[in-house]
Amino acid sequence: MPMGCYNKRPEETSDDFFVRIGNAVLARELTWDGASKVLNDELGKNFGECAYRKRFKAFRAGMQYQESLSNRDVGTCILSISDLHIPFQKPIETFGEYAGKIDILQVNGDLVDAQAISRFNKVYRKSPMEEILIARQYMIDLIEMLQPKKVVVNYGNHDLRFQNYLAKNLDTDLLELMPKTSLELIFVDGFNHYNKELHTKVHYDPLIDVFKDSGIEIVYNDTWFSFVGETIFVHPLAYSSGMLKTAEKAYRYFKDNDYFFDTIVMAHTHKTGHYDIGNSVIYEQGCCCETSKMDYADGKLTPSQREGFILVYQDKFGRLNEDKTHIVRLN
Repeated sequence: MPMGCYNKRPEETSDDFFVRIGNAVLARELTWDGASKVLNDELGKNFGECAYRKRFKAFRAGMQYQESLSNRDVGTCILSISDLHIPFQKPIETFGEYAGKIDILQVNGDLVDAQAISRFNKVYRKSPMEEILIARQYMIDLIEMLQPKKVVVNYGNHDLRFQNYLAKNLDTDLLELMPKTSLELIFVDGFNHYNKELHTKVHYDPLIDVFKDSGIEIVYNDTWFSFVGETIFVHPLAYSSGMLKTAEKAYRYFKDNDYFFDTIVMAHTHKTGHYDIGNSVIYEQGCCCETSKMDYADGKLTPSQREGFILVYQDKFGRLNEDKTHIVRLN
């Protein structure tokens, strides 16, 4: 590489320039003899290669120590996504940069939209079976890409549309044959697709079987919240339009019922934000769907939906590392 490439840049401090030249030596673009000549010429010094080499070695040791300090309190990295509302989900590539970098994938409810069986009017719709098939394949592809050690799932209000519809339209005795949500079919039980037109039956294994030999643990919590360490991921039926008011209600609920936690992560609201309350932190994590394709709030003059998800960092005891935990906003 031409020696002119190693001139000190106008925006560089002397330390920045020194580090850049030291890194060039590590990359074998320069020797320390050559580096000392460049540094002396540019900085007006007269040091030998040994002095620069020892200084750079000490600098690297300090950087490595600082990095170890910043990572010392991180025991678990949790990627929590929610409100995908399949078939309106964000593409899997949205989470591509976290492949191989997280310990737990947490799915905080409303994996499917269940649009066809909602009580609201619909102009078009996908059948529940279509949504389930899309959701199952989406989760397989996402887990294979991310390679977490564990997947933790709970349901949301849209997932419960499955049970609500069945309860309204079937005899009570028949409900004993049916799951509460389609998530049970996807993650735990598996299901058959009976194609009445083609007279075929196709069986789909549950994800606990799909990944049983992979070393990835699949945990489905048949309720609206999940505990991971001292963090509670929640997707309630309740909703308040005020910023963080739904999360605050969840905080009060778990406090009043003597749960021990240091963090609430709230799905459901399609909002983003956080604040400290008492000795805890509450977050609203946003939604992982294409909000432009959904018309829930058309003409209602409600605040815009916020797309996003959260990365929660915990120490080895499951306590929140607030400095590293952050919401990733998508719009």
